[in-house]
Amino acid sequence: MRFAWALVVLLGSALAQYRIGSHVPLTGSLARIGGEMANGIRLAVEHFNQVNPNLKVELVLLDDESSPAKAVAAVERLVGRERVLGITGGYGSNLIGPASEVAEKARVPYITSGGLARELTERGFKYFFRFTNVQGYTVVVDLIARGFGAKRVALLHDDGAGGTDVAKAVLGRIQDAGLEVAFQSSYPGRATDLRTLLERVGRSEAEVLIFIGYENNYAVALRNAQVVRPNLKAFVGLYSLITPSLLKDLGPLMEGVYGTEPWTDGSAPVALRAEEARFVRDYRDRFREHPGYLAALGYVQTKLLLEALKQAASQGTPTPQAVRDALAVQRGQTLVSEVRFDEKGDNVAYRTVVSQVQGGKGVPVWPRERAYGRFIYPKVPW
Repeated sequence: MRFAWALVVLLGSALAQYRIGSHVPLTGSLARIGGEMANGIRLAVEHFNQVNPNLKVELVLLDDESSPAKAVAAVERLVGRERVLGITGGYGSNLIGPASEVAEKARVPYITSGGLARELTERGFKYFFRFTNVQGYTVVVDLIARGFGAKRVALLHDDGAGGTDVAKAVLGRIQDAGLEVAFQSSYPGRATDLRTLLERVGRSEAEVLIFIGYENNYAVALRNAQVVRPNLKAFVGLYSLITPSLLKDLGPLMEGVYGTEPWTDGSAPVALRAEEARFVRDYRDRFREHPGYLAALGYVQTKLLLEALKQAASQGTPTPQAVRDALAVQRGQTLVSEVRFDEKGDNVAYRTVVSQVQGGKGVPVWPRERAYGRFIYPKVPW
């Protein structure tokens, strides 16, 4: 007997309710990241339900506790007991990798923007989609070479799969830009003391430090830099640096740092400014804080999944396969970036901007065509 995937018809009503799932780290080392992304996911579902009164969606959101094993268990529950039509979320390549394998075996579409390991889109999966990609973040090298005019850089990255792959992509762009790597090293993702590495960076005569990690790593690095005071002209991070929680927790220690911001208030394409204003207003009303780019990523990737579900439902009772097929051909602009998935499920149109913290908030400063502020260089917060 064929199972009607996650379809509930309410008695006495023509209203159909469908179920999608999500797993994010609400506790553990990635909790602050996961919490913001989860809020964006929740808001996307709420907005979808508001404008589609005859097509209601229920969100089953589970805490993976920043643990690969718990992420696998969460997806097993979502595709098994919950019978979801699709999955949105996941953060950290080491969690997304094994979790998405479960979805692939169950033939349930899985979309994320929280994992950059190259292997994620090299597995030949048909149900895996990634809104972000590694190359979209290497724009920081263009800023350093063309904007700053620097010649020597240092590179530190966490030793996880995502950090290692991003570092390789950044090193390739550094070589293309003609920059010299004065010092490079990996560090343990759970390191609580980076002073020795920062001292070596300081002695390397690098002008700029490119630091790749997550919120906890940036907090350690910046607090240690305040003690070591390496002789640098700029501190440049990648993902998960300019976030509301770090801006709040570190305060002045964030002033002047650079980081990629896939989205910030006012950076959406002109045609989507009304949607952006609604996203910001409703997020603040709902969660009592201003959204950061992690919330926007959760919102956008979930909206893509929901639009695919809607398209599948227009052809009859939707199935995970129909949702997957509709998601694969998604095209166009979003609040964050253009979307165009290739045959591997990677968004080859993804691009981000580089912001600098000025006056306690991120100000997009690069590339020039997407900037609405000017970078201050040299500038470090210690």
